[in-house]
Amino acid sequence: MERIISRLIKWSKGKRAPPHKVLVYPTNRCNLKCPFCFQRLNPYDISKDLPKERWIEITKELCEIGVDIIQISGGGEPMMVPETTLKMMEIIKEHGVTGRLVNNGTLWKEEYVKKVVAMNWDNVIFSVDGATPEVNDKSRGVKGAFRKIVKNIKLFDREKKKEKKEIPILEFSTVVSKINYFQLGEIIKLASSLGVKNITFEPVFVSNPQVEKLKVGKKERDFILEKIPEWKELASSLGVSTNLDMLFGIKEIEKTGQLKEKILEISKSEENPFLKIPCFEPWIWPKIEADGRVGPCSTIFLSDFCKKEVSVRERSFKEIWYGEEFEAFRKMMMSRNLFEACANCVSTHLYWNAKIREELRKVI
Repeated sequence: MERIISRLIKWSKGKRAPPHKVLVYPTNRCNLKCPFCFQRLNPYDISKDLPKERWIEITKELCEIGVDIIQISGGGEPMMVPETTLKMMEIIKEHGVTGRLVNNGTLWKEEYVKKVVAMNWDNVIFSVDGATPEVNDKSRGVKGAFRKIVKNIKLFDREKKKEKKEIPILEFSTVVSKINYFQLGEIIKLASSLGVKNITFEPVFVSNPQVEKLKVGKKERDFILEKIPEWKELASSLGVSTNLDMLFGIKEIEKTGQLKEKILEISKSEENPFLKIPCFEPWIWPKIEADGRVGPCSTIFLSDFCKKEVSVRERSFKEIWYGEEFEAFRKMMMSRNLFEACANCVSTHLYWNAKIREELRKVI
């Protein structure tokens, strides 16, 4: 949090700062068929994925401009292009930058696991949506996914113990929906049994029409909120950290896809113009898509906002980050005139923005 605040203070004083974290998506190819995924709309032309050579250049540039964290995830599954992903990971660690990898856990080979442990990679996050094959595989759209995930997490745990290393820290990322909302406690137990230290629960993101049937409603939310104290106690007893407080605090789990008004509401009482910014992500957490398009957050593309291509295919990230398109988007955010796609924000991001604003209030 300290590094985030230091960057935002610079921006508030009219100075510039590099991002705290950049999300990079090395491919839009995927081997699973999650029903809630944007992929169900067939939005991607994978022939436009940037080549390995360009991703290597981009990764070096991000490290050299002073990014704190580089998170490799996607659009698609990063381990669909293992040579690209593993090379990016090597570069990140050679530069001493913190590296996080979000993956679906199904495509690991033992040689890959050994490389990742040997390079002292920081975090490997596995997409796990159930504590049983039936629930997880229904959420992930492919039978047999759960078995492969568990096998590969055990590979990591065994290799870490063999090499006597604490890292990479193994984590779960769990999409909460009507498919699995009742099994969150069992997912915590599964994490503990596999040596997984952290779980991030995210309400299902409304990315296609099918999701309206999957996002939790009042009945499911009430069940979750009632069970959270029990699940928190369970997690604490097992040494697993979670963001259950975040889910409890925002109470907006069933409103994913309808969040514009809520985003504006939580900052409207501030007097300082910088603190009135409804979302700080365009100053700290951008993304780079598989085809090179740059976004001010995980949800939006600058190309959609500017009505022109904004991509690292031929431009440097630094030029874009400090350029006119990003500045125009930030000015819009400062005016509190949210972009339409903000309605589909990931609801737990409201919590993070509130925490950031709370810390900024102490120093601005």
